Amino acid sequence: MNLNIFLSFCENAALLLALVYLYSLFPSYQRQSHLTLWQLGMGVLIGIIGVIIMMTPLVFEQGLLFDTRSVLLCLSGLFFGFVPTLIAASCMALYRYNLAGTGMFVGIAMLCFSGLFGLVWRHFAKRKLDDISYLSFYLSGLALHFLLLLSLLLLPIELGIDAIKVVAIPILVIFPILTMVIGRLFSSVVFRERDMQVRLQEDFLFNSQFDIGNIGISITSKAKYWLKVNPYLCEMFGYSESELKALTWEELTYPDDLNKDLLLYDKMVKGLLDEYEIDKRFVAKDGSIVYTHVTVVCRRNTDNNGFLVIAGFLDITQHKLAESALLQSKEQLDLVLDSSELGVWDWDLAQHTMNTNRFSADILRCTTEALNEHPKMWLDAIQPIDKIKFLRSICDIRLGHTINQRIEYQLTNLQGETRWILQTGKVVDVNDKGQPLRVCGTVSDITDIKQFEESLSVAASVYQNSSEAMSVFTAEGIIIDSNPAFSLITGFNRDEIQGQNLRIFQSELQPRKFYDQLDKQLNQLGRWHGEVWMRRKNGENYLILLTINAISKTKAHKARFVALFSDITEKKQTEELIWRQANYDALTGLPNRRMLMEFLSNEVLHGDRQHNHFALMFLDLDYFKEINDTLGHDMGDVLLLETAERLKSCVRESDVVARLGGDEFTVVLTNLDDNHGVERVAGQMLKRLAEPYTLGEQTAYISGSIGITLFPDDATTTEALLKNADQAMYSAKTHGRNRFNYFTPAMQSDAQKRMELVQELKNAIIQQQFELYYQPIVNLTNEKVIKAEALIRWKHPTIGFIPPADFIPIAEETGMIIEIGNWVFNQAVKQSARWTEMFNADIQISINKSPVQFKDETIDVQDWLSQITEHHVNPSRICIEITEGLLLDKEQNVEAKLMAYRDAGLEVSLDDFGTGYSSLSYLRKFNIDYLKIDKSFVNSLMPDSNDLSLCEAIIVMAHKLGMKVIAEGIETEQQRALLEFAGCDYGQGYWFSHALCHEEFEQKYLQQRAEPIQINQFTGR
Repeated sequence: MNLNIFLSFCENAALLLALVYLYSLFPSYQRQSHLTLWQLGMGVLIGIIGVIIMMTPLVFEQGLLFDTRSVLLCLSGLFFGFVPTLIAASCMALYRYNLAGTGMFVGIAMLCFSGLFGLVWRHFAKRKLDDISYLSFYLSGLALHFLLLLSLLLLPIELGIDAIKVVAIPILVIFPILTMVIGRLFSSVVFRERDMQVRLQEDFLFNSQFDIGNIGISITSKAKYWLKVNPYLCEMFGYSESELKALTWEELTYPDDLNKDLLLYDKMVKGLLDEYEIDKRFVAKDGSIVYTHVTVVCRRNTDNNGFLVIAGFLDITQHKLAESALLQSKEQLDLVLDSSELGVWDWDLAQHTMNTNRFSADILRCTTEALNEHPKMWLDAIQPIDKIKFLRSICDIRLGHTINQRIEYQLTNLQGETRWILQTGKVVDVNDKGQPLRVCGTVSDITDIKQFEESLSVAASVYQNSSEAMSVFTAEGIIIDSNPAFSLITGFNRDEIQGQNLRIFQSELQPRKFYDQLDKQLNQLGRWHGEVWMRRKNGENYLILLTINAISKTKAHKARFVALFSDITEKKQTEELIWRQANYDALTGLPNRRMLMEFLSNEVLHGDRQHNHFALMFLDLDYFKEINDTLGHDMGDVLLLETAERLKSCVRESDVVARLGGDEFTVVLTNLDDNHGVERVAGQMLKRLAEPYTLGEQTAYISGSIGITLFPDDATTTEALLKNADQAMYSAKTHGRNRFNYFTPAMQSDAQKRMELVQELKNAIIQQQFELYYQPIVNLTNEKVIKAEALIRWKHPTIGFIPPADFIPIAEETGMIIEIGNWVFNQAVKQSARWTEMFNADIQISINKSPVQFKDETIDVQDWLSQITEHHVNPSRICIEITEGLLLDKEQNVEAKLMAYRDAGLEVSLDDFGTGYSSLSYLRKFNIDYLKIDKSFVNSLMPDSNDLSLCEAIIVMAHKLGMKVIAEGIETEQQRALLEFAGCDYGQGYWFSHALCHEEFEQKYLQQRAEPIQINQFTGR
């Protein structure tokens, strides 16, 4: 180890000692008064010393410097804080940067880490900087420099290891010691002035209290002589300061109190006590007795075995005299208490005895002797819920936490009665340690008071917290008092209405004569109950439910009245709203079905008694759904509102127009003499409905279908009348719409047949009475059959075949189309699989799918797709046929299912194109594969006819949109030729073939395809 290393470290240590010396030259008051300037200056000073240290380092190699700047920055962070350390570190870092060299960045990092180490150390030891031990300084210095040595490994590895080998021992030996020595010097310098100031402050406070305090203070020697006394002590004993100094405190102490004081004093001399308190008496110069409470503290000097006693004397003479007088009157007080209804108890803690008077025993329903002999009887009688609270209050007295007791609790006496007790107590005697020796107190039975308070509390709580307004007023109507709810409802605060007359609440909505009747009833009966209109402070009228009761008059007060009321305005409005919502249509404001039924019931009853006639008209709007779908529901609502107004304008005020829901309305024409008036009103309604409707920027045209039934000619019950009118309305729709029909018995017969058909259809589904027929679809270019439409047939066991037009609408209305549609799809898929397997036929089967099936949420697309997969059918061989109306449906469920079929590879055909509200945007959106021209355009197809022009337009449009066209209902060669010439792709109709069962279809169109295949298989070609 090179001696120069230690010499260099010694030079560094000298510079650190110089910093300690320079710091001690700055007075502390200057550091505090110019804190910012001092921090900046101190930072610069530490930085300069650090740079000087760095100028005389141990140089291991060019660019590597080792010195004690780490010790400097660490102690700077510990004792001086962030700002000086930051400035000093910055100065040293700049200097190190200027020196450059291999270890420049590592050296700067060491500087930063040393300062940070000191700051972190300061954070955890800030409140104990003056108490840091030598060992703590040493261990912290050792930890810091061990970490700094490890940082040398950031250098090139060989250079770092060589450096550690050379400097590790000097740094780990000297630097921790240097940290310990310099740290302790700093600690003594930094906190020396603070300790001196603390001592000066203590001396100042003692001298101030000694001279002008309001207690006597003395300093006594070990020999019990008074070395120094303050003026207050001289005044207390009547001696001058020189006279007291000439006496010992033993000579002035009252003889009976001397032994106890000497005993404690001797313990303090022996070092067993450092302080004690005692109550003792002194004899004043004039011979009077001075009662004092003395606090004695000793100050020892361990160096020279010095001993001083400082005592404080509090004059308690007046207190003791008053206490003595109190004791003298105790017997008189006992006599008074025994004669009163107040229980008295005296608890001697030293003797563990309890004395009580007669009234305490009376509360417990036992004898005084028994209670005094067994005081635990009282504790056992306290109810469990209060016993813990009672025992806690006793413990607080015994432990000296309090000298007073006041507690309320319940106990059950020996006769089983529950009584409320108020117990008070106070410590009346303590020992020399301040521990209670005797406690006295009283118990009183406050059961009646508690019951009265509870009654008052309940009444007051009800009065103050009631949601009903309450007020008290005189017979003249002058308000005496009111509760908060009264102010909340009326808007007047309590001070505003007290003393005012009730007239300030009168409303113009209440008739004047009402108040005269109210006064009359109150005078006669003393009570009133009913609904009244009142006026708030802001002038707003409101309805209340009011109850007034009279209070019996007394000698002190005249008759008074108590009023209770609640605001029922909102309740009334809500009831009216509920009634209106229950009886009137929310959109049009017309009576709804509920109110119509009630009105019809009354009219039927009234008609039976008075022999009156009336007509019930059932009206349904034609084409309303199309308006709703194309223009939106908002415009549909506007149309319904306008319709309601038009219908009301066609009838009398005595007649009733009601809306049952949707686009269904009913009209009741009352007090009829003949049917001519009914027809006139029905015709007027149809005329008004046919007038154009302005819906925003659009103009719409609709019509109505009306069914009419007469009471009592057609029916005599409400249900029968509604059913008859409904059937007549459907008859009007069937016969062309925009007309009215009277109910006839034939309609009832048709309805009955329809009901029977519904039941038969249910049986048909269960017994699977359906069959699928296939009508070929022909390529018009080469007349090859490449598609077939699956058509359902119902083969009734007794009636025979029932046309689809007769049962499909019923199936859709009843929801049975779901099961029928699933059966059709399953059969068609099986048939496609059969034709593929047996005939290798590439025939696409078209399946009609009802809109009801698309809208039904219980149907899962995957159910149909799984059937296709199960039977190994190519999805492109299945085509779903839909109607135009389905595309206009805005339900997401419909759109999602349609897109799912397309995505799975199934093709989509749009049936009956041209008969509905066609929309090109929907054709483009859903990517339809085929358009089927409705047969109504094909039936009258002639050269140069409008129907031919329409067909040509449809074909061109479809081809432009990438769709193929199928023409339905081709029955002649001319029709086929015209359509082929117009560019139509496929044809379907009786010209080619009617619908065939699967055997006939196979024999006619597929058998001939299968024979060549079988011959090739047989010949092996």
